[in-house]
Amino acid sequence: MSLFDDRLAQEIITSVRQRYQEFGVALGEPEEPEPREQERADQLQRPGTLQRDLKLLIGVANGEYRRTDSIVHQVELSLTRLLEVLLGNVLHSKAMIPDDFWKTEIGILVSRVRWWISVDDLITISNAAALAFGENTQAHRMRIGRAIDNGLLDWVPDPSVANPQQNKRVLRPQVERLRELSRLPEPE
Repeated sequence: MSLFDDRLAQEIITSVRQRYQEFGVALGEPEEPEPREQERADQLQRPGTLQRDLKLLIGVANGEYRRTDSIVHQVELSLTRLLEVLLGNVLHSKAMIPDDFWKTEIGILVSRVRWWISVDDLITISNAAALAFGENTQAHRMRIGRAIDNGLLDWVPDPSVANPQQNKRVLRPQVERLRELSRLPEPE
């Protein structure tokens, strides 16, 4: 049995459509009536980018795809587009993902997909501190934590670790890039 199904895709599409209509109303467009149940089901059959991306991401999260460079690239693009639709803003500034997001069904989907894409590049906060600063000390772990809080590093929960204080993983390439740029926040 699959962990995720078309119901999740339909919920996401419905939420995005609602937000789209709210923007339309704010811009003076006439309100559209709520779609009927059959129209909602038909939304998944339309060949829009969001629908295709959701189908791919749900398939990955359900373990239906084997890793190849081509598929990993496609999934990365689909995940990026989905997160831009869900979290993007008109100012094009980076959106912070709230911790509670990871407890939602879409958050779990995103987490599973990110792990599938980046399984070899996700590292612990302790490893990130050692990589960025040459040693793993509490002060350096706190700097990594501030970099996460400031949006300089993206994090994903590790589903194998129950303790929320210890389950954050960051992307190694981001830590390496920040180390090179020396942009990590200084200790207070």
